[in-house]
Amino acid sequence: MLLVSIVKSSITAAAAVTTSSSLHSHNAARSPITDNMMSSGGGGGIICAGLSCLDLQLVGCTQSGSDEAIERYDEAIHCAGGSASMTATTLALLMKTKPKEEVHVITKIGPDFAGNTMLEFYRRAGASTRLVLSDESARTSMAVLPIFQTGKRACFVNLACNDGFTSDEMLHQVDQYFGNDSSSSPPPPRAFLFGYPHLMPKMQGDALKSMLRNVRAKLSSEENKVLIAVDLNGVDGSDPAVAKSALIPALSEIDVLHLNEDEAMVLSSSSSSSSSPAAPSGENGSNSLLNSELLSQISSFHEQGCAVVLLSLGSKGAFVSVTPDEKRLQQLSSSQCNIAMSQWDAGTQVHVPAFKIDHGGVNTNGAGDALFAGFSLAASSWGSKWKVCPLNAGTFASLVAWQRVDSKTRDGDGMRSADALMGMIVDQKLPTILDVNLF
Repeated sequence: MLLVSIVKSSITAAAAVTTSSSLHSHNAARSPITDNMMSSGGGGGIICAGLSCLDLQLVGCTQSGSDEAIERYDEAIHCAGGSASMTATTLALLMKTKPKEEVHVITKIGPDFAGNTMLEFYRRAGASTRLVLSDESARTSMAVLPIFQTGKRACFVNLACNDGFTSDEMLHQVDQYFGNDSSSSPPPPRAFLFGYPHLMPKMQGDALKSMLRNVRAKLSSEENKVLIAVDLNGVDGSDPAVAKSALIPALSEIDVLHLNEDEAMVLSSSSSSSSSPAAPSGENGSNSLLNSELLSQISSFHEQGCAVVLLSLGSKGAFVSVTPDEKRLQQLSSSQCNIAMSQWDAGTQVHVPAFKIDHGGVNTNGAGDALFAGFSLAASSWGSKWKVCPLNAGTFASLVAWQRVDSKTRDGDGMRSADALMGMIVDQKLPTILDVNLF
């Protein structure tokens, strides 16, 4: 196993000094089609930012249905959890063959067992920890996740220092990306991935909008534009108004928004002025899996400035919707490196399937994070010779999630690289599509 816990040998994985003295940072042969997809000469890093926690997974849990029943589990496993952790470790494992394309983590931890364990997970996966913020007065977040025998999971979490993680702290860490030594500064990043705003009270609504806008200003230039992607989790359906206020003001700053059907319905609004999108055409283009309210909500996201919506459909795969506003996509064009998404056809909508794990060993923890990470990697790929279309980006994302939920490959052993996954798409050698009737 690639990722090994300090406590147990079969563990899975899913800031320079600040104004406070208690805070510190941690210094730590394919075809031309595939090569062009994943590189742009000098490469480009990806920053995975936001919520993190040390997960304790209870694998193989029984589920009798009684609140007071004594349930059993097969194995207790630690892994680095939360959006920043899951996306960073997934991408770092995928990009190990791309040394110029580093994956960086920006999150907040405490100087404790949980924080130190997460740093070790990041390093073992190959992610850079130099932008991780450690607050000596805070506790690292922890979560307990029963992984049921069906492959599904529950979650119990203490958000700890995520509750106090501020936009100013985030932006200070972003400032450290290029460092002070211009002769050894890394190449411009291709993407900034952030999650989960609904569980981070200091980065919601207008504060989220301002933070994302400032991140774009700090990391982008006329020569190189950075893709801003946001992943949702913890969208509370008990108060839809609060859930909307945490996200909607920031939509104009979001290039890729990832969420699932339930989250989309919580955020559903009847304020959309346009009719539901027409049924998409072309290969694999079908919105028959979505009801009119979901389609209307996706349209509303676009109207409010979001360029691309990636909707998780669980065992049914995912749905990709591109804004009909061509000018919004062109905002990602630059004089030197046009990221793939800037070249997409406005108004495109495609459905991509989920793929089957043939041997049956499934762990769905981190599946959505992997889908989001894979899609953002593909959508932000640079190079003018090879354009990654929405269907290929979605298929690539589904393959990344397929590897992540496979209990045999999720930690890196036998995991295919990003180049190899794109090669499967180019060669049309894809896994068996998951039969949704099985779930």
